[in-house]
Amino acid sequence: MLLPICDLHCDTATQIALGADLSDSRLEVNLPAMRRGGVLLQVFAFYIPPSFPAGHRFRVVAEMIEKFRRQIEPYDDAIGIVTHADEAEQNARAGRISAVLAVENGNAIENDLDNLEKFYQLGVRLLTIVHAKSNDWVISSGDAAPAFDGLTDFGCRVIGTLNDLGMIVDVSHAHDRTVERVLEFSNKPVVASHSCVHAICPIGRNLREELIAGIAAGGGVVGINFFPGFLDADYSRLAFENAGDLFAELSRLERLAGTDTAEIDRLFHVFKSDYQRLIPNDGVGLERVAEHIDYIVTRFGDGAVALGSDFDGLPALPAGVHDCGAFTDLFQLLVDRGYSHQRLQRIGWENFLRVFRDCCG
Repeated sequence: MLLPICDLHCDTATQIALGADLSDSRLEVNLPAMRRGGVLLQVFAFYIPPSFPAGHRFRVVAEMIEKFRRQIEPYDDAIGIVTHADEAEQNARAGRISAVLAVENGNAIENDLDNLEKFYQLGVRLLTIVHAKSNDWVISSGDAAPAFDGLTDFGCRVIGTLNDLGMIVDVSHAHDRTVERVLEFSNKPVVASHSCVHAICPIGRNLREELIAGIAAGGGVVGINFFPGFLDADYSRLAFENAGDLFAELSRLERLAGTDTAEIDRLFHVFKSDYQRLIPNDGVGLERVAEHIDYIVTRFGDGAVALGSDFDGLPALPAGVHDCGAFTDLFQLLVDRGYSHQRLQRIGWENFLRVFRDCCG
């Protein structure tokens, strides 16, 4: 019997909004693979790069959300958008997948709290507050020279507004100091939807011990990312030493693409193909995902960790992984490590449902 899975982050929504079919096996998150993997709740993130021109961000993300809604309507019997935990549980009992909408990169609100409320009205229930570059009110993990102390005063107001509206605060991509300040200001559980453990793979994008402890203490969860560059220190050094120019070129071309979301998506797929030719992966597999999960479970308990694959948003996946059907393989590895059915139920399903209920009702 498949255990139910919540996946806290994928980037598939952009491709669907651009016309891809949810049943297309070229997507890493597709309906047949979701059924094979036991996925009954998927957080779909609507992403715009940091370079996306101001004045167009909110409008374009809102349009993407509406296009996504239309694209999945033919599959209404199989999947539906939910805004509360009860709806997700009802869907799960009926074998129907729940889609939770997220926005990745807080610059999409255009420094306007009214836009945050508009996203809420559009069904968005999670905001990843920053991406690879700092925005006007949040410092990113990639920022070597922060201009302010993690969050501005406006940033603190955003966190309060998210709490008040009933939206989940996501600190993946955030600077250490940003995470600390979010944990100080948020009165609801916080998630890192697609991050890994710094103690295993010490890069700025991963979470240090004290940050995981703070997220856990507040009732939040860390969704473990499937990118080998976040999972394994040796792979990470190889990738960022040998493929750094590819990342820089992608950023440059994204800036030139302006508001053309189709071109931005095409550029990512070219980048992904070039990356995989340059950095083959035959050594970092799902065992490393299991190690990150095990680390958090051992130190902070099995209520603090979940799954945050980042499918359809990564340049590479663990060896042997092709799509979200691999969740069953991961859980078999955890069974082999002695994980009980109850523990896997918490990690795969109950932990995020708890946060979803606490934050969104």
